[in-house]
Amino acid sequence: MALFRLLPVVLLATSVLSNTLILHESVSHVPSGFEVLGSPSPTQEIELLVALVQPNITGLAKVLDAISFPSSPSYGKYLTAAEVAEYVKPAADSVSAVTNWLPNGASPKTFSPAGDILKVSLTVEQAEELFNTTFKTYTYSANGKEMIRAMNYSLPSTMQQHILYVHPIVSFAPPPQRPAQNTAYKRRATPKSRQLVPCEDIVHPACIQEFYGLPNTTISGSTSNYIGVAGYNVDNASGGEYANNADLATFLNEFRPDIAGNTFSLALLNGAENLQDDSGGLEGQIDIQYTVGIAGNVPVTYVLDLNDDAVGEYMDAINWILTQDTPPTVFTTSYGNEESDFTQSTATSICNGYMQVAAMGVSMLFASGDGGASDKQTNCTEFVPMFPPTCPYVTSVGGTFFQPTTAFTFSGGGFSNYFSVPSWQAADTSAYLGSIGDEFAGMYNPDGRGFPDVASEWEVYIVNEGGVTSVGGTSCASPIFASFIALVNDRLIAAGKPVLGFLNPLLYSTGRTGLDDVTTGQSFGCSGSTSGWNAGTGWDPVSGLGTPNFPAMIEALGI
Repeated sequence: MALFRLLPVVLLATSVLSNTLILHESVSHVPSGFEVLGSPSPTQEIELLVALVQPNITGLAKVLDAISFPSSPSYGKYLTAAEVAEYVKPAADSVSAVTNWLPNGASPKTFSPAGDILKVSLTVEQAEELFNTTFKTYTYSANGKEMIRAMNYSLPSTMQQHILYVHPIVSFAPPPQRPAQNTAYKRRATPKSRQLVPCEDIVHPACIQEFYGLPNTTISGSTSNYIGVAGYNVDNASGGEYANNADLATFLNEFRPDIAGNTFSLALLNGAENLQDDSGGLEGQIDIQYTVGIAGNVPVTYVLDLNDDAVGEYMDAINWILTQDTPPTVFTTSYGNEESDFTQSTATSICNGYMQVAAMGVSMLFASGDGGASDKQTNCTEFVPMFPPTCPYVTSVGGTFFQPTTAFTFSGGGFSNYFSVPSWQAADTSAYLGSIGDEFAGMYNPDGRGFPDVASEWEVYIVNEGGVTSVGGTSCASPIFASFIALVNDRLIAAGKPVLGFLNPLLYSTGRTGLDDVTTGQSFGCSGSTSGWNAGTGWDPVSGLGTPNFPAMIEALGI
């Protein structure tokens, strides 16, 4: 009888414990550039992404290793999107637990194809009560954008096992940076018609083909081998980026007359528009002109997104790839953020998204950034890694100059504070760090994933608003390297072999002989124009493993 009387007390204690709110994520300060405006209306709606636990994400990582290491018997045996989804879809009890926990009337929708991320709209009042937090309205000085954010949020203990994070409650990530810029020379001229070589005066497709040994066109006839190019209508500098059809036509007529008339396909996300009124900036022009113009007849799709949230922008591209019946074999992005712009949970979630598309045989390439070791910060005490380039499942592309090939001062690179060094890179980063000893001790994470992985030409000429202008940045380097990989894929397909897929395990092993090492140059550091990382023999955090060499890569692959 005594035991019976105690039972309700035990149940009550368990119930109280299950509803205990536990701090889940917090930020210590509001980043520079953001200013608080006041409190939002309690009835104002905010849209949240709820990321659910992926029960077998480690299993997917093992599968990716098996299909990406050249020595593996499963090399090149890529998964379908449906097979990938089986590894990341949440458990049914996680979905029901979260759905039942949300306020009455809040109906979550699936945001990701596998259902591991849900989208829900709540009022400020509902969200403050649910997450035990206080929201404020902030404005970002670079673009005047207003956002509702909090410094922390909590979850019930019963939800900890189901939810990875809720975004963007504590996310102050600014829009992705657009690395491309007019170079210091700011030359603008009519090109010397058909005088394509030598390249000292003007770097254009024929120069790049000559230096990297790239072929003029494809031989496989494949339409499944195509390049995806990320673009964003929302930009913190120009208000949007677009790829102009008339400028592309002029560019090809002048610099690639053999493929004049080639163009690109469009995938428009969230109401994006590829305007043709010269209102856009340089980024879309570079990305399209140096994929269409370098990759011969490899098809190109410009994936243009209208989203004012950095996490959402990166995830939109991932979700688009995961929903394609035929995904691109190569996908290049010339945008990026400082790694610290993201919470570690959101960065990991995005990175795991890149793992998913890599398992489908997609080579994900990112420009490494245009701020050197410190992202152009001076008088700093720590170097600044960039994301997504620090994600182990992408290939990061740094910048170099021709004649002689030299790592460029502002080529982004360094070591991640979020992601540990992968097995395929550990020997290379260890060798580099051993060569510099105690230099920069305390300014970087010696156990972090190193970037960039590779490099290519930094400065090129494009056609913009009908005229020829020089531009520079790893925004030029990433689409060039993507074109190189797409042309290699074309030869692989013609030989009856699988495309390259996740590149890094190959590049850091047998594929390194298909790259030309860059041994000179130094990146921008905290003290000024240089004093950052040095290029040297082997991998380095300025130029990675080196620049493309098409004939050598074909030989390394045995085709």
